[in-house]
Amino acid sequence: MMTNFWYCLLCSLGIILIIMLIMMFRKKSLLDKLNYVFAMNTIIVLLILVVGFKDGREDMYIDIALSYSILGFVTSVILAKYIGGRRK
Repeated sequence: MMTNFWYCLLCSLGIILIIMLIMMFRKKSLLDKLNYVFAMNTIIVLLILVVGFKDGREDMYIDIALSYSILGFVTSVILAKYIGGRRK
């Protein structure tokens, strides 16, 4: 019963990720696309954590998810600085 829960959760997160990917390609604005990328980053971290709980090796997958989320945060700060430009 519990394995069905994890599989349903993985499938639903995958479907949400695919829907967000489709919606990202339909938008024209760069800022809208970046918002979808940052939201998909969060969904991917959740997918990594769910796979870790399903696999039974939570400690390794939590480290991977933390590394991925830190990389996503640094990327968002760099892109925000690049898009925002310099103010004098």
